[in-house]
Amino acid sequence: TGWDARSSWPAAEKTSPSMESYYQMQNIVPESEWVDFLAACRTPLPTTFRISPTCTFADEIRDKLKARQTELQAIMTQSEEDGEKLYPPQPMEWYPDQLAWFMNLSKKNLKKTPGLESFHKYLVAETESGNITRQEAVSMIPPLFLDVEPHHHVLDMCAAPGSKTSQLLEFIHAKVTSGGVPAGIVLANDADQDRCMMLIHQMKRINSPSLLVLNHDAEKLPMLWLPAESGKPRGTPYRFDRVLADVPCSGDGTMRKNVDVWKKWSPGQGQGLHALQARILTRGVELATEDGTIVYSTCSMNPIENEAVVASVLKAFAGTLELVDVSSELPLLKRSPGLLKWQVRDKRDETVWWSTYDEVPDRLRQVVTPSMFAPANAADLHLERCVRVYPHQQNTGAFFICKLRKIPKPDSAAAAAPEAAAA
Repeated sequence: TGWDARSSWPAAEKTSPSMESYYQMQNIVPESEWVDFLAACRTPLPTTFRISPTCTFADEIRDKLKARQTELQAIMTQSEEDGEKLYPPQPMEWYPDQLAWFMNLSKKNLKKTPGLESFHKYLVAETESGNITRQEAVSMIPPLFLDVEPHHHVLDMCAAPGSKTSQLLEFIHAKVTSGGVPAGIVLANDADQDRCMMLIHQMKRINSPSLLVLNHDAEKLPMLWLPAESGKPRGTPYRFDRVLADVPCSGDGTMRKNVDVWKKWSPGQGQGLHALQARILTRGVELATEDGTIVYSTCSMNPIENEAVVASVLKAFAGTLELVDVSSELPLLKRSPGLLKWQVRDKRDETVWWSTYDEVPDRLRQVVTPSMFAPANAADLHLERCVRVYPHQQNTGAFFICKLRKIPKPDSAAAAAPEAAAA
């Protein structure tokens, strides 16, 4: 259910000179924030969950959480975790309609803390019924930027384990009357068969007729074709109004819950994933409708996995793809702009940095590629419109998100006329 006790991580030293020096050199946060940023990275991640807006009792669950705050406060102030006083669940101010909540109590200690047994059982019951979903706070952001409506056809390219998929399904059902079936669908894909099975298991709680699950390599997703209309020689390609590309990544933004990140991090991880991430995003753009929205996201802080990927895809689709300014969306979400400059570090010699591809030795040019570097026209591409969320800003993990729009081609209507005439 996500609320049961699990064995805790063994004590680990949350330091990584390699990772820390890498990101300090990249200037991902202002120097004045570096100490706070690093301190936040080393603290445990709060427990977070959201209430499904489509469940019949969403308002009642939210009101019950508010009503129990005083009772839970009296119990929790008598306990502490990792030297920090506990507090009852609080709504996340940036999430719409107070449907997302957090508390600084781990799943393990939620079950063990005296007086909280009934509250733990309540959360378990609501989770099993699909009314509540355990999900990391920053993981909730990408689906919100997609602006999904009930009539939209949505593609989730790398969907497992399914927390974002469940959000997308909730948006599809949001404005549909009880018992009605929305016109839109969510096609949830994942390359791993076992993870697809886990995704299906998770989605059973939602019980939606609007979900299709596909097991395929995301960068090679085939184009689907609608049947040909009477008198026409061929059908039309089936494209998606909304595409979510939450791609495989190095995951260093999860260092607060995955302490292995501190020990295993290396600059080669991001470099090794860069090409795959670009291929997945490229395919997502190809499968989107004109004027469609694509959201690209990672739980990595590495610009080689983030801005570099976005810049390379913008270059490939020059004139037909643009970054969308989301500064007015989720106005209470604290965020940092995308980077306009970064460097590439030699994964074997950490004293070697390159600012341009011309500086890369010939022997490494099959590993280090031009698309990994900051483009000269980064400002013209508006890479600052990308969103970076860091742990010290609102007590979350780290995440990267950007919203892209596929620009309609001016000659689309003109091109359709000769085809119709030929038919």
